[in-house]
Amino acid sequence: MIEFPTALDDLMMAQQPILKRTKEIFGYELLFRGKDALNANISDGETATGQVLVNLCIGITKLESQLRKPFFINMTTDLMLSDAFFPIDPDTVYIEILEKQKLSPEFFEALKKWRSAGYRFALDDYQFDTDYQALLPWVSIVKIDVLATPPEQHIAQIAELKSRGLILLAEKVEDLAMFELCKELGFDLFQGYFLQRPELIKGKRIDSAIHGAIELVNALQNKDISIDAIADLVTKNPKLSYQLLRILNSPICGVYKTVVSIKEAVIFLGLVQLKKWALLITLTSSTNQPKALLKVLLTRARCCQLLAESKKSSLADSAFMVGLMSGIDAVFNVEKTVALEQIALDKNALDAIMNQTGELGSYLTQTLSCEEQNWDNIHSLSPAERTALNRAFLDAMLWSEEVMQSIN
Repeated sequence: MIEFPTALDDLMMAQQPILKRTKEIFGYELLFRGKDALNANISDGETATGQVLVNLCIGITKLESQLRKPFFINMTTDLMLSDAFFPIDPDTVYIEILEKQKLSPEFFEALKKWRSAGYRFALDDYQFDTDYQALLPWVSIVKIDVLATPPEQHIAQIAELKSRGLILLAEKVEDLAMFELCKELGFDLFQGYFLQRPELIKGKRIDSAIHGAIELVNALQNKDISIDAIADLVTKNPKLSYQLLRILNSPICGVYKTVVSIKEAVIFLGLVQLKKWALLITLTSSTNQPKALLKVLLTRARCCQLLAESKKSSLADSAFMVGLMSGIDAVFNVEKTVALEQIALDKNALDAIMNQTGELGSYLTQTLSCEEQNWDNIHSLSPAERTALNRAFLDAMLWSEEVMQSIN
């Protein structure tokens, strides 16, 4: 796993993609909590600066250099008013201000200081409260929780925000219908779980191209499949062959090897690794789903695997499979049971995916808690488990970015 400062062990992270209208990734919201996982309050600005912020920024700098995307980060009032600073490029950060922020002269002085240093602001959870219009000249992005504040009830106010040149971000977009409505009303950015849910209904016929991909995935689950059989499968798919050879020469593989045949590449990589890479490439090349969804699933799969490895479990590869297949319904736009019944997963893996039971289910539950910012579930973990989850999730974020660059 990637080495992060030990101070990050006490800062639980969750991450959620922020998407453009095209469903391409614009950036990420990074949410941090302290040791108790439920509270983000920092009681002392100097303590925050000395003990938390600097260490946190070491980690963010690591992420920034890898992900190259803007980050949205919540800042406490104390931190805003302190002498803190981020040792990273202001162009990669949006500082989120809560609408409930107390608007004191000191706070506006802090805004001026941060903005003069080049930092940009997003107003979070805006509910069209007139008391907070004084913040609008200071922000670039306005975030609206479309569950708490239905956008169809505020059409005129939304148009007025647009006329100011503000970027509108719809939070908690849970389904495709809301996504389309928000696009129609002029929202520019979107955040929520709508990408991770199938848009089509149960029983939807799987087209031939996708069916062929699922057949390959199914064949790769056969524990007794031979090197020759896999090499034959790969050879029949020119795109798969090319991408596997690229991976062999990629930093994420960790080796640089010249090979003279697909079979030699298969032998060199080894059966377990090749099964995993072939599966990833099959999924990414056989779906029209946005890359954002695939990156979410790769992060989820890798986090599950790393959690298993931290327990020295023999089920690490199975944990990866469970994490990846837990979103197969969204990848192929079919009901989950329809997709899974065509793949040869054992009962433990199926139970983990469908019911989050057993050892494999526990890894998936922890990963989803981090992914969905379920702080109650995270708080129920032991300190050691929270540390392992935090580090696994951070590592998985970076790994999935590298994978997407290598196989696309």
